[in-house]
This record gives sequence, C-alpha cells and structure tokens, in this order.
Amino acid sequence: QAVEMANTYQSPQSSIMQPATDPLAELRDIHQPGMIETWPPAPGWWLLAIIFIVTAAAILTKFFRHWRANKYRREAIKELDLLLTDWESHGDDRIYLTALQDLLKRVALSHFPRDQVASLTGEAWVKFLDNSSGSHDFSIGEMELLIDGNYRPELSVNVEKMQSFASQWIRQHDNRFLVKTS
Repeated sequence: QAVEMANTYQSPQSSIMQPATDPLAELRDIHQPGMIETWPPAPGWWLLAIIFIVTAAAILTKFFRHWRANKYRREAIKELDLLLTDWESHGDDRIYLTALQDLLKRVALSHFPRDQVASLTGEAWVKFLDNSSGSHDFSIGEMELLIDGNYRPELSVNVEKMQSFASQWIRQHDNRFLVKTS
C-alpha cells in the first residue's frame, strides 16, 4: 500500500510541471507579415522624385537657353569656314580681309550693344576685339591688318592665322572682358 501511495502521491513541484509538460504545443504558429506594397511610395520617395524632376528641368532649361543664345556663334563659324573656302578658290587677300572684317562686325553687333560697336573702326575696333577677348591677339601681329589692311597698296595676309584668331574670338568673346569707359 505504501508503494501505491507513493505512486499516487504527487509532490507540489510535480503538479506544477505536469500541465505544462509541452508548453510549445500551445503556442500559435508564427504570423507572416503581408506583402510590402510598392505603390504608393513613401513620402520621402515622392520628395526625392520631385527634387530630381525640378533639378533635371532646371538643367535642361539652362542648357537649352545657352544653346539658343549661342546660335549666332555657330552660324558665324560656318560663315568663317566659307570665307576660307572662297579665299582658296580666288586667292585675293583684300576680298578675304574685307569679308572677315564684315563677319567680325556682324558677330559683334549681334552680341554687344549697337551703340558701343557700330561706329568702331581702325584702332578702336581692334582695341574692342582685344578687350572682348581678354587678349592682345588683334593689336599685335597678323591681326593688325584689321586696322588699315584694306588701305595698304601691298597686302599679304596669313589666312590660316587670321582664321584661327577669328575663330577663337567668335567662340570666346565675352562682355566681362570689356572695360567701361565714361
């Protein structure tokens, strides 16, 4: 009888353990989160997209304005190339020099104020070309012929150098080099 009692008797410690013999069996399965939605994006992505679009539009607008503002330069370079082709066909330095003077004057008139450029001739014209290019290429050397070359009885022009200087001036002239005179 003592053995039976010992089998039926449970200590307080064993009664606490018995109902919880398998605590994991009573747990519910892991709850999987739902799919992450890709639309609509979070507010930060909207803000980033707006910043990107505004920046891209500003860059494209600036590029287009610059390209459009420099159309006269592209046209002048084409005409300068035609001057060289014409000179190669006829070889007359005086005709070339006159045509180059006209081209440079038209380019200057299309970019600078008319009252500042239209009346310039001779040394004042060459000084203007030097000032607007930030160099002394026109007042020293081969380009001095722009001062009085058409009035010289003997004229010899280094067309390649003149083409080079004229092309450089057309591509790079700028208002910031000009000195205000009062």
